[in-house]
Amino acid sequence: MAQVAAAGSAGAATARGQSTSAEYYLALGDSAAMWNGEHSYPDVIVQRESKEALVLDDFACSGETTASFIAGSTCAPGGSQLDEAVSFLRQHRHHVGLVTIDIGGNDIIGCGISSSNGSCVSAALKTIKKNLTKIMTALRAAAGRTALIVGMNYYDPLLGDWLAGGKTRSQAVASTKELVTLNKLLSGIYLKVAGAKTANVQTAFRSTNFAKRVSSKWGRIPVAVAHACAWLDILCQRGESEGFGDDPNDFGAIVIAGAFVKVIGELSRPTRYEREQRQPGSTSDDAVV
Repeated sequence: MAQVAAAGSAGAATARGQSTSAEYYLALGDSAAMWNGEHSYPDVIVQRESKEALVLDDFACSGETTASFIAGSTCAPGGSQLDEAVSFLRQHRHHVGLVTIDIGGNDIIGCGISSSNGSCVSAALKTIKKNLTKIMTALRAAAGRTALIVGMNYYDPLLGDWLAGGKTRSQAVASTKELVTLNKLLSGIYLKVAGAKTANVQTAFRSTNFAKRVSSKWGRIPVAVAHACAWLDILCQRGESEGFGDDPNDFGAIVIAGAFVKVIGELSRPTRYEREQRQPGSTSDDAVV
């Protein structure tokens, strides 16, 4: 989510691992999808799905919001990430094996954890709903009805503030309520507008679990806080508010990729009808000699 120059971003997308029989994998979103360079979660997904020939084009842009995704940013001079994604999908229609997207986090992160941020969060959610609906409608139309699209929900990058104690700790815990609201909105739009499933990163990070305590270099702390501090590039210090960023570190990228791979595997699993057609004696076209 933080802003840096984006290698492999829209306007400068890179395809890694060429293959004439490959299908394309288009990664879209904010810096969570490109922050770790070739160790970002889209790259890990390609490694995990190595049995498939996927050529990755990562258009993700650091600092991208749902508004800049549509209107344009420095990552896509003269256009926008949405424009370039739609063009790519149309150009490679029927040859795109996977589309992933994470967007919306930067719309709401600026509201922070202040107890007076209710109006800010409410306005951000309305903006996300409007813009993401437009984005997903355009992506589905360009990709075609059967293309595999998987959206992502978010971890909570504010949980390092739990370590500060006092009011700041209470605000960090309260931020997970906003996280759940955001993620419910994202998942609903992904599914309703584009028929897309959601990679459940919130659950993978156990972002709302304060009941379970684990040992860490910060002492015995909630697993939600431990995972945020260990898997994100935030600076966690006992007795102080967190510092630095809000993106995954390399291990966090692996965890996010795992959430995507879980969904991709479920969607790729043969249906009961398909399994039956593959049995000996099948009368399907594939079984005719």
